[in-house]
Amino acid sequence: MFVCFDTNSTEVIRNLLSVGIHLDRYVASGCLRMISARAITGSAETYLVRIKALAKEHRARCVVIDPVSAWSKSGNDLSTQSVADRLIDWSKGEGTTLVCTSLLDEMSGQGEGGSQLQISALVDTWIHLNYLIQAGERNRGLSIVKSRGTTHSNQVRELILSDAGVTLADTYTAGGEVLMGTLRWEKERAERGVHEAAEVAAKLKRVKLDAEEAELNVRLKSLQTELVAKQVEKALLVRTTQSDKGELSRGRTQMKELRGADAAIPGRKASRP
Repeated sequence: MFVCFDTNSTEVIRNLLSVGIHLDRYVASGCLRMISARAITGSAETYLVRIKALAKEHRARCVVIDPVSAWSKSGNDLSTQSVADRLIDWSKGEGTTLVCTSLLDEMSGQGEGGSQLQISALVDTWIHLNYLIQAGERNRGLSIVKSRGTTHSNQVRELILSDAGVTLADTYTAGGEVLMGTLRWEKERAERGVHEAAEVAAKLKRVKLDAEEAELNVRLKSLQTELVAKQVEKALLVRTTQSDKGELSRGRTQMKELRGADAAIPGRKASRP
């Protein structure tokens, strides 16, 4: 259930459509019920009773009030504060998720810690949206002030609204400063240029190394061929040497046999000269 104060529900649907959020389909299907009201036409107490009745009728599991700070127009601060506190207690008791927005006037000193309705101590999760001015630009910064029972980031993220929808940009720091908008874009472009130059240098180095590797492979194959030729030559030399030794040995044996034929016959005296 969506309760919007001082804004027509049709305008809310149209405005969210510009950032890629289609609420009309959920309204048409009955999953979402939108109620518009003027904060100055009733008291905060009246609105509390009406919201409870509508939530019970619709069996709402989630109630969105935008903005709850508009109740400050409908009564004194004490009564409005009491109604806001009771609304939070009711949602917790019913197990209904309650999402409230609150408009803060940063120009009048209502910054991150200030609000006309001091309900920050009662809520479980507090998300803060502010505007950061850098280099003549106003950019949206989103951060989580607190979130009970859950781990959450303490960094300020850039909130970007576009036709593609609502996105949160990753935290980008340079020199200890968070950059957003044009400054972030320029820094990212410069880093992309450095990265692309490094990639080109790496590719040239890779080509050079590939050429040197190919040259070394050619030299290696040439040396391997030369090594095989030397090994063949060495084996041939060894065989030739062994063959020569064998021929010499056989020649000596034959010579001894031939000389043995001229030796004295047994029983026969050798003639004297």
